[in-house]
Amino acid sequence: MSWPWSQLGLPGPSDLPEVRHAYAEKLKTTHPEDDPEGFQRLHSAYQLASRMARQRKRQAGGQPPESQAERPVPPPQPPEEREEFDFDRLLEDKEEDPRRPHSGDEDQDFDFDRLLQEEESPSRSPETEEQDFDFERLFAEGEAERAEARRRRGEERRRAQAQVRAWARERQRAQEWTQKREYWQRQEQQNNYDRERREQFSQEEERWQGTETILHTIEMMYNAQAGVEVWQRFFMSPLFQQHKGGLDLIFGLEDFVSAKNLSQEVRLALFTAYGFDKGVARPELRPLYQMLLPAWRAAGREKNRERSLVILGVALGLVLPFLLGPLLDWGLIPAFGVSLGIVWIIWVVRKIVITGNIGRNVSKKQERRSIIKGTVCVLGLVLLLSWVRTKPELDWRKLLPAGDPREQTCRYIEKDFGVKVGSLYNLSETYADEAHDNVFYLEGDPTNRRFLAGPDGERDIKNGKRGYTTNLPEMLLLWELKEFARAHKMEPVNSLDQDMEPWETSGTFLIVLPISEGEEIISELGELMDELRQEKWYKALATRCELVLCSAEMEEGRVVLIRIQPGLTVYSTAQCLDVYEETFAHSCCAQILKELELDRDFLGDGEERYSLTNEGMAQMKGDKCVKLYGLNEEGAVAMEYYINPKLRNIYCVPGNFWETGNAEEQIGFYRLLYWGDRGTFNLFYPWLRVD
Repeated sequence: MSWPWSQLGLPGPSDLPEVRHAYAEKLKTTHPEDDPEGFQRLHSAYQLASRMARQRKRQAGGQPPESQAERPVPPPQPPEEREEFDFDRLLEDKEEDPRRPHSGDEDQDFDFDRLLQEEESPSRSPETEEQDFDFERLFAEGEAERAEARRRRGEERRRAQAQVRAWARERQRAQEWTQKREYWQRQEQQNNYDRERREQFSQEEERWQGTETILHTIEMMYNAQAGVEVWQRFFMSPLFQQHKGGLDLIFGLEDFVSAKNLSQEVRLALFTAYGFDKGVARPELRPLYQMLLPAWRAAGREKNRERSLVILGVALGLVLPFLLGPLLDWGLIPAFGVSLGIVWIIWVVRKIVITGNIGRNVSKKQERRSIIKGTVCVLGLVLLLSWVRTKPELDWRKLLPAGDPREQTCRYIEKDFGVKVGSLYNLSETYADEAHDNVFYLEGDPTNRRFLAGPDGERDIKNGKRGYTTNLPEMLLLWELKEFARAHKMEPVNSLDQDMEPWETSGTFLIVLPISEGEEIISELGELMDELRQEKWYKALATRCELVLCSAEMEEGRVVLIRIQPGLTVYSTAQCLDVYEETFAHSCCAQILKELELDRDFLGDGEERYSLTNEGMAQMKGDKCVKLYGLNEEGAVAMEYYINPKLRNIYCVPGNFWETGNAEEQIGFYRLLYWGDRGTFNLFYPWLRVD
């Protein structure tokens, strides 16, 4: 296929209508704005093809060759030599002709309206004119599309300009807000500065007023010869403590102390008020410290002298019973009490007679109060010792501090729990080893009932510190539960204590209940827990202590009825009975069926496991049995189970056994099932089926 027919998509030389039709189809996909070069090639091909089609038509109509030669067909220009279109001007919204002529150039832009006109209009017949396409309409549609494109671009430019103006307004508002914020910040800083200046001035004025008030008050107290108590209260008052660090007050006190003849007690009170007994904190306080230091040293010497007299009096009181024989007839401890009381009375009388008061910085009222208290204490001690003589059974050793921490721990436990205990370590040399260092026992039963205890810091009951640690409350609960199990012929209470000594426990106690007929055990266990809750040691149970009511051990664990923490919750008999009667027996029987692999089609070796549901109780063979249904994947009853745990009988019937007219008489012994090392079960199954 040669050019230009290939450019128009024609198979070869064609008539003018076909050329125009092909050109119109190509114009739909080739637009001057989108593909200028392609449009130029298409238009050149259309011109050449049109001329060749007209020439063929004239030759076929018998025109002379001379007329054909008059219009030679110009060869097609290559794409690089063809004239260029100014497509930018085509997009401008003007009424002028978008084609721009080149002044002085040989080439000029195409006039699309003229190009679509016939070059040899006289030779076209009316039939041909009717078959031509309406190219003016096609170009009008293209012009409408270009106008729509220009409108859209104008709309976009207007939106962009509006957006730019909006952004400018936002920037203007942001700048205004920033300026306002900076102005407010400057105002706030100025206000803070003014407020700080006012507060500083107010504090300075208050400090001056406080200093003047303190110095004036001290002057008045000195002139009135106030007592030591008044000076002490004033020096400890909030007014003095708040302003005592001011330099004006310190300088004023220095002048006052150096000019006035203050007593030693007043100087000592001022020395203590400034905390000079712990050292001088600031250099400006050192002159005042040097003025008051002699009073502090004199008070120290007086304190040492009084301490020496107290030590001498105590020593004299301890020796006096041996010098006065009649005192020893009362006993050693009463004799010591009486002698020390006499020495104390002598010391009080000495202070009153010699110094005029009991001690420094003590008022007359306090002196009288101290004398009365001392006299009452001595008389009370004499009466107590006289009463103790009438109680020879009292153990005086318990009134004295214990030298052995284990003995002290035994006293604490007896006081807290009301039970007498002893240390197995101190019982005999047999147990005097590291293994029994913290092992204690209940008095009267050192063989079986043992527990752990040991000292643990200082004793402070108000802050919850007992002074020792022990597992005695947990062991007492375990011993009571074991005794309860033996009395009811139950399995021994298992405390999950693996690899533990008899005096150790994990705090978890297992009460094994029978699968059926265990209501009486649950009720009596509730009565026992109510009685134990009244004991002193029961309230000291650890919060981690746990009481678990469960079934006997199975191959895959135990079925738990309920868990109770005695240290936190109260054992509820009604709650335990409700759970026991409703679900416990069925849960245990369901676990037995699973472990015996009866929860499936055991006759046909089916692999599908049935879902076991609680269906209450039912009668089977005259016995009260636990009834369960085995549901298949569709939820239908595939098997019915009737279990008698006491007789260890299991009755199994198909799901449709009763609907098909069968009866209990057809259910007979099937085989013996071995449940590991936990015994056997008798399996019963219908031996006859009725369709």
